[in-house]
Amino acid sequence: MHLLKKMGWNPGEGLGKNKEGSLEPLLLNVKTDKKGLVAGSEMKKKPIFTAIAKDFSGKHPVSAIMELCTKRRWDPPQFSLVDENGPSHKKTFLFKVRVNGIEYQPAVSSPSKKQAKAVTATVCLQALGILPRDLDNSL
Repeated sequence: MHLLKKMGWNPGEGLGKNKEGSLEPLLLNVKTDKKGLVAGSEMKKKPIFTAIAKDFSGKHPVSAIMELCTKRRWDPPQFSLVDENGPSHKKTFLFKVRVNGIEYQPAVSSPSKKQAKAVTATVCLQALGILPRDLDNSL
C-alpha cells in the first residue's frame, strides 16, 4: 500500500496508466488438502473399487486357496487328515480344510494325499463361489 501511494495511487482508483484496472481485490484460494499443486484437469478420479474375481481355474487348487487367503487377509488354510482307509498297498485319504473359521470337506476319499488335498481345496473354492461347481464330478 505504501509503494502504491508513493507512485501516485489513491484509494478507490483503478490500477494502471489510465486508472482502468479492477477495483475489486483478488480473492485468495486457500488450499486445504495435501495433494500438491495440480491443475484441475490433471487430477484423476479414483476408480470405484469393484471386486473382480480372479481366474483361479488354471492354478493348482491348493495354491489358489493359499493366494485367496493371503489376498483377503485371512489366516492360512489348515489342512488336516480326517480318514485313512484301506490296505497298505491301496489306501484312500480324506482331508478337510479350515478357511476363515469354516471347515470344508469333500464327500469322497482320494487314492493319494496330494490328490485328496487338491479335491478338498477345490470343494472349498466351489463353496466360496470362486470356482464353478462341476456337475459331472460331484464332490
